[in-house]
Amino acid sequence: MKQKFTPSQGPKSQGNKSLSNALASKKKVSKNQVVFFDYRDERKLKRFINDQGKIIPRRITGLSAKEQNLLTHSVKWARFLAVIPYVVDEYK
Repeated sequence: MKQKFTPSQGPKSQGNKSLSNALASKKKVSKNQVVFFDYRDERKLKRFINDQGKIIPRRITGLSAKEQNLLTHSVKWARFLAVIPYVVDEYK
Protein backbone atom coordinates (compact mmCIF):
# COMPACT_ATOMS: atom_id res chain seq x y z
CA MET A 1 0.00 0.00 0.00
CA LYS A 2 1.33 3.42 -0.97
CA GLN A 3 1.95 5.99 1.72
CA LYS A 4 0.22 9.30 1.28
CA PHE A 5 2.24 12.31 2.27
CA THR A 6 0.96 15.76 3.05
CA PRO A 7 3.22 18.64 1.98
CA SER A 8 4.44 19.15 5.55
CA GLN A 9 5.10 15.44 6.10
CA GLY A 10 6.60 14.62 2.72
CA PRO A 11 9.69 12.49 2.33
CA LYS A 12 11.81 15.58 1.62
CA SER A 13 10.45 17.66 4.48
CA GLN A 14 13.42 16.92 6.74
CA GLY A 15 15.86 18.23 4.14
CA ASN A 16 13.70 21.26 3.40
CA LYS A 17 13.80 22.40 7.01
CA SER A 18 17.52 23.04 6.89
CA LEU A 19 17.20 24.65 3.47
CA SER A 20 14.42 26.96 4.64
CA ASN A 21 16.46 27.91 7.71
CA ALA A 22 19.45 28.73 5.51
CA LEU A 23 17.32 30.89 3.22
CA ALA A 24 15.60 32.57 6.14
CA SER A 25 18.92 33.59 7.63
CA LYS A 26 19.96 35.28 4.37
CA LYS A 27 16.78 37.35 4.10
CA LYS A 28 17.29 40.97 5.03
CA VAL A 29 15.18 42.26 7.88
CA SER A 30 13.77 45.73 7.58
CA LYS A 31 15.52 47.80 10.21
CA ASN A 32 14.96 51.12 8.51
CA GLN A 33 12.24 52.16 11.00
CA VAL A 34 10.70 54.17 8.14
CA VAL A 35 6.98 53.53 8.18
CA PHE A 36 5.88 56.71 6.41
CA PHE A 37 7.47 57.94 3.20
CA ASP A 38 6.76 61.60 2.59
CA TYR A 39 6.70 62.56 -1.08
CA ARG A 40 8.25 65.93 -0.20
CA ASP A 41 11.31 64.43 1.51
CA GLU A 42 13.72 64.27 -1.42
CA ARG A 43 16.71 62.95 0.55
CA LYS A 44 14.83 59.98 1.97
CA LEU A 45 13.34 59.02 -1.41
CA LYS A 46 16.68 59.28 -3.25
CA ARG A 47 18.09 56.55 -0.98
CA PHE A 48 15.71 54.12 -2.68
CA ILE A 49 16.34 55.26 -6.28
CA ASN A 50 19.36 54.12 -8.31
CA ASP A 51 21.50 56.33 -10.55
CA GLN A 52 19.19 55.75 -13.52
CA GLY A 53 16.15 56.94 -11.59
CA LYS A 54 14.62 53.48 -11.10
CA ILE A 55 13.11 52.38 -7.80
CA ILE A 56 15.38 49.82 -6.11
CA PRO A 57 13.57 46.47 -5.71
CA ARG A 58 12.38 45.09 -2.42
CA ARG A 59 14.82 42.18 -2.38
CA ILE A 60 17.70 44.67 -2.26
CA THR A 61 16.26 47.32 0.06
CA GLY A 62 14.92 44.79 2.56
CA LEU A 63 11.59 46.58 2.93
CA SER A 64 8.38 44.73 3.63
CA ALA A 65 5.72 44.53 0.93
CA LYS A 66 3.65 47.23 2.61
CA GLU A 67 6.65 49.55 2.99
CA GLN A 68 7.69 48.99 -0.63
CA ASN A 69 4.17 49.81 -1.79
CA LEU A 70 4.17 53.05 0.24
CA LEU A 71 7.60 53.90 -1.14
CA THR A 72 6.48 53.31 -4.73
CA HIS A 73 3.44 55.55 -4.36
CA SER A 74 5.52 58.29 -2.73
CA VAL A 75 8.19 58.17 -5.45
CA LYS A 76 5.60 58.27 -8.22
CA TRP A 77 3.78 61.18 -6.59
CA ALA A 78 7.08 63.04 -6.05
CA ARG A 79 7.96 62.53 -9.72
CA PHE A 80 4.54 63.81 -10.78
CA LEU A 81 4.99 66.95 -8.68
CA ALA A 82 8.58 67.42 -9.97
CA VAL A 83 10.19 66.99 -6.56
CA ILE A 84 12.50 64.34 -8.04
CA PRO A 85 13.23 63.77 -11.75
CA TYR A 86 11.81 60.88 -13.74
CA VAL A 87 15.16 60.22 -15.44
CA VAL A 88 18.63 61.49 -14.62
CA ASP A 89 20.06 63.87 -17.25
CA GLU A 90 23.00 61.59 -18.08
CA TYR A 91 20.72 58.80 -19.33
CA LYS A 92 18.31 60.82 -21.50
